[in-house]
Amino acid sequence: MMGVNIQAIRLVTILCATLATSASVAACGIVGWIGLIIPHLMRFLVGPDFRYLLPASALGGAIFLMLVDNITRVFFTVEVSIRILTAIIGAPFFLILLVKGRDSWL
Repeated sequence: MMGVNIQAIRLVTILCATLATSASVAACGIVGWIGLIIPHLMRFLVGPDFRYLLPASALGGAIFLMLVDNITRVFFTVEVSIRILTAIIGAPFFLILLVKGRDSWL
């Protein structure tokens, strides 16, 4: 057969992107979830135009971290790592994105 096997290339690309994402989260910690979650949220709010999306993502990430930090300081008497709360919030959101976009993967 001639040509390129698109299904195989798509699968390899998805696997490489998954490995790169997991490596960056492993190196940066769970707070790196914010870099994965907030741009998706901001895209819903401001649209796909990067002139607005990039500043909105930076501002949204900063606001999200300050909000989560304040929540941990107000509601918990012991020192709770911000990583725990960002993981609790981020993991379900990321799973929703995976399930929602699952049809367009392969």
